[in-house]
Amino acid sequence: MDHKYIDELDIVDRYLMGKLPVDESARFEEHFVDCSDCTDRLETTKAFVEGLRLVASERAPEARINIPKGRFWYLRSRKAFALAAGVLSLVVLASAVLVFNQIRRSRAEADQARSVSAQWERRYEEEHQAASSVDAKHQETERELTRQLNQLQAEIEKQERTGIAHQYDGSKQPQINPLIFDLVSARGGESSSASTNELIIPRSPTSFSITVALEEEGSYKDYRMTILGDHGQLIWKGSGFKPNRYNALSAGFNSTLFRDGDYLLTVEGVAGDGNASVLGKYSFRVVKTP
Repeated sequence: MDHKYIDELDIVDRYLMGKLPVDESARFEEHFVDCSDCTDRLETTKAFVEGLRLVASERAPEARINIPKGRFWYLRSRKAFALAAGVLSLVVLASAVLVFNQIRRSRAEADQARSVSAQWERRYEEEHQAASSVDAKHQETERELTRQLNQLQAEIEKQERTGIAHQYDGSKQPQINPLIFDLVSARGGESSSASTNELIIPRSPTSFSITVALEEEGSYKDYRMTILGDHGQLIWKGSGFKPNRYNALSAGFNSTLFRDGDYLLTVEGVAGDGNASVLGKYSFRVVKTP
């Protein structure tokens, strides 16, 4: 039991008037035995209550006695007046004590309400600041991603422009001595030896063409080519080819697509029903020179 609880529930007054339950009286007695503040309040309140009872007991018989007129009437009147004034003073004092207790309880409740309000205000401010921080970080991340994306796009465009410049050395100038390689396949449908088809190309980026001659004409809708690396990995695949007047297929490449090593080019004919037939396999070796 603490003083806040005692003040809010008027434990002292209810204890003196005998209106406390037995268990609560026992708890209060255990408390005020070691509490000088509560002991002083008990003595003050008890003296006040006993004073009221004493005044009331003295005033009651006197109210029933008829005061005779005579030479002692003035003295008795003064005594009665003083007694009435004392009773009035005690009533005023009791009212002041009650009002003081009420004001103290109201102030305690107001302080508690202000404390709770301050806690909620601090919590709201902390949550608001946390939300603002998260939003700021989100916006900063978006700006950084946008900057990196723009930088990457600019780098890609720069590389494309540089590659085109190296590849053609001027878009309006014709390429002198373009590299054209005619691949041959082994007879009997077997793939040719890589050493037979050797593509010697410069190490710097350049363009070259590969041409394969079809050994027989067929009624295919179109043709497609596939190039695999030395480990079977797909390097390039293209479709929609048509034979030229010499019954040959041609495809242009950039040297950056290849490195030194062996490759296999497969030519397929695609019929009208979508079925494909292998028409030839061409092994070749790429050798890059300084």
